[in-house]
Amino acid sequence: MRQVDANTLAALSGSRSGDSLTVWVWYRGRLALPDPLPVSSARFNWDTTRQIQTVSLSVEDKDGKLAPWLLEDPLGAGGSRLQVIYNVGGAGSINVGWYRITDSKPAESWIAYTIDEAGTVTPDTPIAPDKRLAHVSGGASVQVDAEDIGTMLAKAVFPAPESPVGGSPTIIGEVRRLVGDYAPVVTAAGVVDRAVNTTLVYQGDRLNALQDLCKRINCDYRFNGAGQFEVYPLTAQAPVATLKGGPEGLLVRVDREQKYDGLFNEFYAEGQFATVDSAGAQTQLPIRGYAAITAGPLRVDPQGHGRYTKQYSSTMLTTQAECDAYAVTMRDTQLAGLTTDLVVTCLPQPQIQQGDWVQVYNAVVDGRVIAVTGRVKTMSLGFSGGVPDRMVLTVECSYADVQTAFSGASNLSLAGPVNQTGVVVRHPLMPMLFLSPGPFLQPAG
Repeated sequence: MRQVDANTLAALSGSRSGDSLTVWVWYRGRLALPDPLPVSSARFNWDTTRQIQTVSLSVEDKDGKLAPWLLEDPLGAGGSRLQVIYNVGGAGSINVGWYRITDSKPAESWIAYTIDEAGTVTPDTPIAPDKRLAHVSGGASVQVDAEDIGTMLAKAVFPAPESPVGGSPTIIGEVRRLVGDYAPVVTAAGVVDRAVNTTLVYQGDRLNALQDLCKRINCDYRFNGAGQFEVYPLTAQAPVATLKGGPEGLLVRVDREQKYDGLFNEFYAEGQFATVDSAGAQTQLPIRGYAAITAGPLRVDPQGHGRYTKQYSSTMLTTQAECDAYAVTMRDTQLAGLTTDLVVTCLPQPQIQQGDWVQVYNAVVDGRVIAVTGRVKTMSLGFSGGVPDRMVLTVECSYADVQTAFSGASNLSLAGPVNQTGVVVRHPLMPMLFLSPGPFLQPAG
């Protein structure tokens, strides 16, 4: 969550007016302009599935002085950075973040006047002698696209392969080294550092290497409001905000989404078994393990979900037992990792970041309200005419949590028998009727 003081957080908990943006332009560590940009509209987009987050601004330049010509101009693409601040009406401010300008498109207008100038002659034109044509700027509108500082790390590719350095390097230590002077590195609560494998080889995209290091400690990264490279845990955390409706609530509406893509129900794990004949010749024979979902809506059924196969192959699987076990792991991982996406429309909450956990209250058909906690996957926020639009978040919730919430909120008898795959069969009215009771199993390899 972005830093916010108690008074401002209280102001964000209900209806308010007077919210605004302040955008400063910096170049090489100094303010490039004495005043904030005159921003008429803005659009922010955050997405945990993207490495780089974006903002688009429309700048209304009444004097025509901000339209860039040179790379080093304040709105040029040669290194200018935008410091974006969200001002909460009647309270304080929240630093949204720092962005590097990546694209700048001015649309200028000019007004032509014929003025007196003795001795001036413009041949082959209708302009009379002692007159000349003067152009006065009618202002400009500059469309500015910017990306967070991750875009600079992505461009700073490794010139040659390299490996971790130092006597006992750690994951976070390597992250700090690879980020370098581009941004300070901080860790959120819940991050557990560990030693890094010194045989790692970095090459190509620096940002890919940084994300891989974060994944090795079950974390991801984001740039916080202070422009710091923040490593945060992917494990469930306490919600930073509660989104609910009502007279003093923040929630406008909640929608849901389900997708067929990725709903696998049968799993093959393939390996190789080495045999030696009487002559001492070695032969590699293929082996295969199989597991399937056999109950619930995702069961293998030509009249229902059908067959949706996922395959994995590795030379590290060398026995039938290993292949069988890995196929079961793939199936259980699929069941444990199933999620439902809630598309939440709410009043602007600029303190929330992608990757934060929030609690969402949902009305259900029996007249009750259920509370579900999930991780913010995407966020979008716009400004038009100096006024913020409603904020839209995609909150990723586990099916297990959704089913538990429904079980507690509804009078329906939802529990069903447990079949041989460890899947709890649910009431047929429920949208996704299965639950793997075991912990999340991370596939090996």
